[in-house]
Amino acid sequence: MILVVDDAVEVLRSIRALLSREGHTVLTATSADEALALFKQHEVHLLLLDYLMPGMTAAQMIRSVRALDPFVQIILQTGYVDDRPARAMMAELDIQGYHDKADGPEKLLVWVGAGLKTHRLVTSLRERERLQNELVANVSHELCTPLHIISGYTELLREGEFGELPAAAVRPLRSVAEATHTLSELVTDFLRYAKIESGVTELDQHWMATAEVARELKRLASFLIEGKEVGCSVDLEGAPVALVTDSVKVRTILRNLVTNAAKFTARGAITLRFRIREETVRIAVSDTGVGIAPEDQERIFDPFRQLDESLTREHRGVGLGLALSRRLARILGGDVEVESQVGVGSTFTLVLPGSLAAGPEVHGPRLGIPDGGAYPAPWALAEEH
Repeated sequence: MILVVDDAVEVLRSIRALLSREGHTVLTATSADEALALFKQHEVHLLLLDYLMPGMTAAQMIRSVRALDPFVQIILQTGYVDDRPARAMMAELDIQGYHDKADGPEKLLVWVGAGLKTHRLVTSLRERERLQNELVANVSHELCTPLHIISGYTELLREGEFGELPAAAVRPLRSVAEATHTLSELVTDFLRYAKIESGVTELDQHWMATAEVARELKRLASFLIEGKEVGCSVDLEGAPVALVTDSVKVRTILRNLVTNAAKFTARGAITLRFRIREETVRIAVSDTGVGIAPEDQERIFDPFRQLDESLTREHRGVGLGLALSRRLARILGGDVEVESQVGVGSTFTLVLPGSLAAGPEVHGPRLGIPDGGAYPAPWALAEEH
């Protein structure tokens, strides 16, 4: 469907007749207000808009339309040579084309054909993306139950619930636990990313206790670095006692950061620091791992991005964890920052708004937090599905 907007009635009639002969469904409006009313009532694929309209500028009209449908194709037209839209405005407002009325109907039809073709392509891509996200979510859900069972029984075996394990079984069970954890985190990330891509970004904000989160992260890190020459410490000096946030999303972000730190650190230390600084809460995960080159420090946040560095090939994944973490952080009104040096290590910092933090309360430097036993499967923690 095409919506033609022009304050000249004769122009509207001629364009409507031209486009109707080509088989298009055409709506017409002589004012911006009338056009917006029609736009809200109908599914418009292409907007053909006169550049000079009384009452509302073309830029104002386009911004209103984009707020309703960011994917509609827009073509400006004018009959005045001296009033052509600026190139900067065309780019800023994502206008697909400009038609000079003096160029005649054939060129207008070319613009209209191109605009409608682009809209069909965009619609097809959006539908393909929707189906892809739906498939990922469905497959991920189907994996949840068997993974939960495998993870649960593995931990029970390791804890001796079915009798003492033979020495030869300890290491294989450890490998099963590690593999199950990795797959569980991957499935959870896919589920969350699919939700974000489908536009489901609701927030469930409530008080989250800092020390409780720190304990969970310490247990996770201890589980992941077991058998490595790597230590783990938590620094809560000056940390808020609690903050109002979506704790499920915060935990997802921090588990991804801790998992990455453990994955790329063969020896040395992982340190977690909680701070309030400049009206923000900053939760940093530092490691002494392989580090990231400066030119890659933004690329790592691209979804499914894999760095082709020789130091990281041993630990390749699907490249979704950091992309998901940054997306979730920005939904929370914050961000994920990175500082890194190749061969020295990295610090990933979750930055959150600090206006709803309770504190700071000094917990003491390098607080010794007990491991609390084996790290539970992801579904033993608060999760959203």
